[in-house]
Amino acid sequence: MAFSIRSFRRLAGVVIVVVLTRSSLKSQAWLLPQGGGVVTFSYQNALVRDHVDRNGARWDFGRQRSHAVTVESDYSLTDRLAIRIGMPYVWSRYSGSFPHTQLGDETPVPIDDGSYHSTFQDVSLDVRYNLKSRPLMLTPFFRAGIPSQSYAYFGHAAVGRDQREYHIGLNAGRRLDPILPNAYVQGRYSYAFVERVVGIAPNRSNTEFQIGYFLNPRWTVLGSGQWLHAHSGIEAHFDPPPDGMTPEQWPHHDQIAKSSRFDFGGGVSFTLNSSTDVFVNLGHSFNGTNGHINAYVLSVGITRTFGTRFATKKTMTKDGPGPAPETAFVCTCAKTK
Repeated sequence: MAFSIRSFRRLAGVVIVVVLTRSSLKSQAWLLPQGGGVVTFSYQNALVRDHVDRNGARWDFGRQRSHAVTVESDYSLTDRLAIRIGMPYVWSRYSGSFPHTQLGDETPVPIDDGSYHSTFQDVSLDVRYNLKSRPLMLTPFFRAGIPSQSYAYFGHAAVGRDQREYHIGLNAGRRLDPILPNAYVQGRYSYAFVERVVGIAPNRSNTEFQIGYFLNPRWTVLGSGQWLHAHSGIEAHFDPPPDGMTPEQWPHHDQIAKSSRFDFGGGVSFTLNSSTDVFVNLGHSFNGTNGHINAYVLSVGITRTFGTRFATKKTMTKDGPGPAPETAFVCTCAKTK
């Protein structure tokens, strides 16, 4: 069967997760053919109700509401090499009786005043190279997350951590034919080297998985999960804050937390035409430690494929290039706190 943009769109149902973790199968095993690309416009609404301490116990310190609009573009330089770049614009608000304050000063930090505060967050750039395509797709990747500017990182309403990250990892994926010809699975592991702050570098492991099923040429349903675990950092006692932290660490506690979290989500995508999909998904944090967990993350968006004069045609077989959403849909929102 000859490759076409239409046949690829039939396979590539799109459901998104914008990062919290700044990721979530955004670099996946499958690549578009040379000269092909995808542009994604997405909106996300996320709510944090609870903080979690070192034992996973939940503490109600108020509500953190964030919204994000993200534009991303993915382009295949060759059939094996692809690049992706994106950046969210985030606005966030805190409401509650426990705003962040500097030690020895009861005045709330400006961003915890109950109003929305907004700015561009981090630029993400990833490069992936497909090593093996049949029957198992194997695609290593490198991803960098760089703050687009200096922004506030201390406060419930901070839009992010203002911290550089560099990920090295591997994507793997496979069609489930002949048993389930309309289904696929993919997974990903990466190790993140995180910028050192006050002597602590909370490097992190990220493990993600996804299963998708094509109901028909237009509708796709997906389920996805993500587990994050920082290998070092400070632990949250909340007895009360900042118990367990030094005065130097307190303003940086979100940046250097030894946090973990397990998220799960589900969603659907619908193909409008040969080049356009729309999608919606809902995610939730089931548990975590030393940080925040999401009550929900709702994402909606639209994707459009495009081709350039360098575009090539490709033959697809049952073991060859196959389906992979351009983005996944676990609750990894852009507000990476």
